[in-house]
Amino acid sequence: MDLKHQLTSLKSIFLGQGDTTSLRGRAMNSGAWIGAGFAVQKALQFGSNLILTRLLFPEAFGLMALASVFMVGLAMFSDVGIYPAVIRDPRGDDPDFLNTAWTVQAVRGLGLCAVGAAIAYPISLIYEQPILFPLLALLSTTAAISGFQSISLATAERRLDFRRVTVIQVISQIVSITLLITLSYLYRSVWSLAFSGVISTLASVVLGHLLLPKHRHRFMLHSASAKSLFHFGRWILLSTLATYLGGEGLKAIQGGLISPAEFGVLSIAYTIAAIPNELATKLAASIGLPAIAETYRAAPDRTSAVLHALRIRTLAVSLTLFAGAIVVAHPAIRLLYDPRYHAAADYLVALCAGNAIAAVASGYNSAILAIGRASSYFLLIASLAIIRIVAVLLGFHIDGIMGMLYGMACANLVYIAITWIVAFRFKIIDLKMDIISIILVLSFLLVFSSAYHFMVHIL
Repeated sequence: MDLKHQLTSLKSIFLGQGDTTSLRGRAMNSGAWIGAGFAVQKALQFGSNLILTRLLFPEAFGLMALASVFMVGLAMFSDVGIYPAVIRDPRGDDPDFLNTAWTVQAVRGLGLCAVGAAIAYPISLIYEQPILFPLLALLSTTAAISGFQSISLATAERRLDFRRVTVIQVISQIVSITLLITLSYLYRSVWSLAFSGVISTLASVVLGHLLLPKHRHRFMLHSASAKSLFHFGRWILLSTLATYLGGEGLKAIQGGLISPAEFGVLSIAYTIAAIPNELATKLAASIGLPAIAETYRAAPDRTSAVLHALRIRTLAVSLTLFAGAIVVAHPAIRLLYDPRYHAAADYLVALCAGNAIAAVASGYNSAILAIGRASSYFLLIASLAIIRIVAVLLGFHIDGIMGMLYGMACANLVYIAITWIVAFRFKIIDLKMDIISIILVLSFLLVFSSAYHFMVHIL
């Protein structure tokens, strides 16, 4: 393919004029938009992070990270799988089904807001941080606001149409960062982080209703639609509870083991290490789930082949990014952050190592969910949560913060083995690619560790 043809293809993708009829064409268009949007969002996030670390103290990051842990937990504890249900359900384009889903989403948001405000004071007492009371109360309003997001966001993902979705996400982040830096410069307080989060959520909802395909939203509880949503959603609810405990919930545990300042430095490492992991998860969920669900509905025997094609691309991108992050971690942290944050470099290496191992299993969860095996999905996520919690507590007892992080890496290896058992049962296992990926990851970590210690010894 010559250069002119390649440029024409890229132009057609980003203008939304590419092949939008075939599954492969829509997946490629979506992948291009997701990748471009992700790159822009992370560049904005990283740039704002550098500015904010010079305007705010580590304690501010620690408090906001701790508050966010509980807000994410509230959202996940009441997640009934509205978006996945719209994506995979054969009636996902039916107005009655969509309005029922939107009604459940709105009511859930209002309920979350009330619960968030109610638990704010007890949490401030548990962590002995009085400021968490008003901080959590303010952040709770984001749940009520996001509950009224257009349901067209879910239908756009169902159709693998991510152009407008990406535009909304990027514009919302630009609004948030602009406000965040302005408020931080003026007030130098954790409140600048909180208020910008609320305004960003509001901007996202408004843009969703303005830019997405129009849908006449109205409150409705269609009997058959509600039954389908809650039947599917009960397993999603349990799965998100387990996801929280094995992800954000771990931060709640860590926040109780270390000081706010230490947690603030650790949150910097988490933010950077999450970039490759979020991209892999985003591609697997945003493209993998609808693509595999559509394939499974039309030609179940092709499910494994589609999963393989998606995973090989996702792994190639994410593992390359993890390797790059590990290599530049120490020089980048020392160059870009002041000495208060330099400990984040070692944390970043450990987190990227653990996340690279976890990435080997990427795609399997989306596939299991897409083929309707929500109970097996829950069992996988629950096992990961239990293993990680045990590993974090044991690791901290052995070697403090670094012990926690390397404990999570070991837990991820165990999780891959459990995932193989489930994947084998549903005939979607890709053992050869998984083993090759694990060998590559472990070999790279061994070479990097040896080279790094050699350089430290020489210098």
